[in-house]
Amino acid sequence: MAHPAFLELIGDLVRPYGVSLRPDANGGHSYGEMLAGLIGDLLPPAQPADMLILGFAVPDVWPERATATFLSHACPGSPLAFTVCDQGCAAGFTALRLARDYAVSGDCRRVLVALAEQARLDYDPPAPASMPARHAAFAMLCDAHPIPAVGGPGKDGAPVLGAVRVLPGVAAGEVPATLHRGLADLPVAETGEEKRSLVLGEGLAPLVRGDVPGWRSVPLPPGQPLTGVWRELAAWAAVPDRGSLAIADYDPALRYLCLAAFAGT
Repeated sequence: MAHPAFLELIGDLVRPYGVSLRPDANGGHSYGEMLAGLIGDLLPPAQPADMLILGFAVPDVWPERATATFLSHACPGSPLAFTVCDQGCAAGFTALRLARDYAVSGDCRRVLVALAEQARLDYDPPAPASMPARHAAFAMLCDAHPIPAVGGPGKDGAPVLGAVRVLPGVAAGEVPATLHRGLADLPVAETGEEKRSLVLGEGLAPLVRGDVPGWRSVPLPPGQPLTGVWRELAAWAAVPDRGSLAIADYDPALRYLCLAAFAGT
């Protein structure tokens, strides 16, 4: 049960936006606690990170705490940490793009990307928003290393990020054509269609009917608007002889079309 002073704080924060607390308000699940254990399992003490990027779409239930800073202290190396928010489902793609850019710069060889979403708000959002069906967290460790040939394995057989893009200002009617052009420009392995998987996030799946030529489409049902597509990345990475993977999603409120491509072994 949330402390009465905490609920009073939340009420003060949302009141200027014309919304009020729900009668059953009692707090949700903090991203700090959701991710701290996951980070501990992913990074042993002898392998510290240089940077931590936290991404979320639904606000954390502890607005008075700098969650990225809290997670930095839970991460080996106490890395520089910051948050990507207010980007809807694009938060994960933006975090991954920033991780790539920092790694390419040579200043950060190891970047931890941590994403989380909680299924509860203690107030009704002032605009329509896709809410998660359950609390979920996802973390991926991004290591910089020499880029192999397209379609070749990364270090220790890990997937290699080929491209990541966030395209702003894409109207819903323009999404299918823009997605097709984006996929055509991706650096992917020369494999058959059966080895090219395309994950369509829940914001994109209703706009793309049927398979996209050259790809085996995997449309995701509603339920996990932020972490769902990245769980598909983890499942794909665990499969041998996996070919290529593209992950795409669309935020209808912000009109962001997002695309990331990975090469496997």
